[in-house]
Amino acid sequence: MAHHEHHQSPEKSLGEQNKEHFDKFAVDAFSIPWIVDLSNSITKELQKNAEWIGIDQSSPDEDAHGKRMLDYACGNGLATRALAPFFETILGMDISSGMVEQYNKKAQEAGTASENRRAIQADLLNTDATPSPELDSPEFFGFDAIVMCMALHHVENYATMVQKLSERLKKGGILVIVDWVAPSESGCPITEKVHELSHHTITRMGFKESEVRVAYQDAGLEGWSWKWASERNKMPEEIGGEQQLFIARGQMPFSS
Repeated sequence: MAHHEHHQSPEKSLGEQNKEHFDKFAVDAFSIPWIVDLSNSITKELQKNAEWIGIDQSSPDEDAHGKRMLDYACGNGLATRALAPFFETILGMDISSGMVEQYNKKAQEAGTASENRRAIQADLLNTDATPSPELDSPEFFGFDAIVMCMALHHVENYATMVQKLSERLKKGGILVIVDWVAPSESGCPITEKVHELSHHTITRMGFKESEVRVAYQDAGLEGWSWKWASERNKMPEEIGGEQQLFIARGQMPFSS
């Protein structure tokens, strides 16, 4: 998750542009005031909705034993830190080597063992462009939960992304996505700057509920649910001034 100020490189794919952009801003992005506020808001929403998502809150640290989570498009580990009490092992994955470095640095600073908290550079939508020898290893399959925060609007095909993530869930595993509600549904303002950005590192400003629901259903997930965050988030005026977050969840069936 980072700001979107940069110049377009038409000859490069969207994934390549995202990789370069987030490599460049990996360190500075999370000190930008509106991103700090957004990160805090997402943390609160994930934690207070943990039970709704499907994470048992009765005694988090005890129940976390053996449970595994994938933080996809992990950045510096926002979702990881928010949900750490509920999982023994959390692995990160990001297209940007700079973000992976920040994730691993923060995990090390927190004193977490590397086998229980580490990130790799990988791209599920274009494995050739960002090859990772670990991507096909058993360690990166069979997750109890996969969380993707503020990155679906950066990918070229969101439905394929949902499918690729779902394939890495265990039976009964939960896919959680946090992103913007489409302005056409949220009523939030949209500016010409957003249309310009749509040709750079983002593909859209947000999603309609029906778009995400169909993507989850097509990926074979059940128990679909969607909710808006309790408050809108302040944004730079050039991209509308405020936007509305959603959280979506769905579950891999226990039996196929």
